[in-house]
Amino acid sequence: MKCEWCKITLPIIVIILIVGIFSYQFIDPAPPRAIKIATGKIDGSYYHFATIYRKLLKKEKFDLQLVPTAGSVEALSMLEKGKVDVAFVQGGTAKKQDLKNLMSLGSIYFEPLWVFYRKSDKFKYLYELKGKNIYIGGVGSGTRALAKVLLKENNIDKTNTNFVDLKNQSPKTALEKGKVDAIFSVISASSSKIKDLLSDNKLELFSFKRAKAYSKRFSYLSALTLGEGVMNLEKNIPKTDKTLLGTTATLVSVKTLHPDLIRLLLKVAKKVHSPSSIFSVQNQFPTYKYTQIPMSSDAKKYLLKGDSFLEKIFPFWIASKIDRLAIMIIPLLTLLFPLLKGAMPLYRWRVRSKVYKWYKILHEIDSRLKNTDKNELIKTKTDLLNILDEIQKETKIPLSYMGEYYDLKVHANLILGKIEKLLD
Repeated sequence: MKCEWCKITLPIIVIILIVGIFSYQFIDPAPPRAIKIATGKIDGSYYHFATIYRKLLKKEKFDLQLVPTAGSVEALSMLEKGKVDVAFVQGGTAKKQDLKNLMSLGSIYFEPLWVFYRKSDKFKYLYELKGKNIYIGGVGSGTRALAKVLLKENNIDKTNTNFVDLKNQSPKTALEKGKVDAIFSVISASSSKIKDLLSDNKLELFSFKRAKAYSKRFSYLSALTLGEGVMNLEKNIPKTDKTLLGTTATLVSVKTLHPDLIRLLLKVAKKVHSPSSIFSVQNQFPTYKYTQIPMSSDAKKYLLKGDSFLEKIFPFWIASKIDRLAIMIIPLLTLLFPLLKGAMPLYRWRVRSKVYKWYKILHEIDSRLKNTDKNELIKTKTDLLNILDEIQKETKIPLSYMGEYYDLKVHANLILGKIEKLLD
């Protein structure tokens, strides 16, 4: 019996192996277990969120390596040069030449542009800053890149206005001492620096009267409302509603980033950024909207459809392996079903063939008995007895097929009985 199963199953195993090896050629390689992310400055929001990402990714058996940068401009440069795989990038900082090898994974939260000035100056429009001393952020920062874009729309640049670099002095101190007339900063509303600036009675937060006009010109900008008292109800900060311009923090990656890592990063981003905030509602982020760099098709698909069935019931690294192997498993199962279905009939045929082969011999003996003389009958009887002995010795079949075996012996003895009657 074991021998029969070997003869049947061995070809099936060989076929399955051949199909498996062929299908394996089309399986995507496993994602790397470690990737690098550009985080901005160590004391910034991007770095803070990166540390949260790292903890969550560690649970999924992935290592996120943090690479601090001076800001979004430097982060984009590192992406282009392949020094990092992913980066937190401020919307509006990318140039056309930066887009060739990069893609957006989605916007993750609003980043307001805060512009502060001394109350005594009473600025109402950005063009009123022409000829003034302005701090627009450090070199390589996203703040500087965005500020230059907006100021340029108001015909303000370094030829007619002084862009002050502050290296050893805080922007707030420089503004208070009159070294600068306005300071620009793109930072989270939860930042202690913003709270400190808003609490200073000598400073005023600039309200963009033409916020809608700016958002129409630049798709990555949104008009945001900072409601009266929202920062501090007791002190009523701010004292009136303020309209701000908001860009978005965006996850940007190289185009070669593994699709599984795209889904995993966005899975983590959902956990971190989906709660509501001052400027967003529950589950508004992450989103494929507000991006300057073209979206990854895999990222957009995930943001629209969410976790797959496998990701909902298995840890991500297990779901990822099953999903990748599906391209091999599906054709194997498709092939395996008919092979196994046909294996049992083939097995039955092979077992019964051991019995049925003797019937041909018995039939030939039986058909020539009437025309056989006595001497030939004696010889035939001897041959038949030898055949019965061979049947007993050679016919090894499973117990479930013993019915056919004993039927064969009965029929052989029946013919033997005929021969004995003819000899009497």
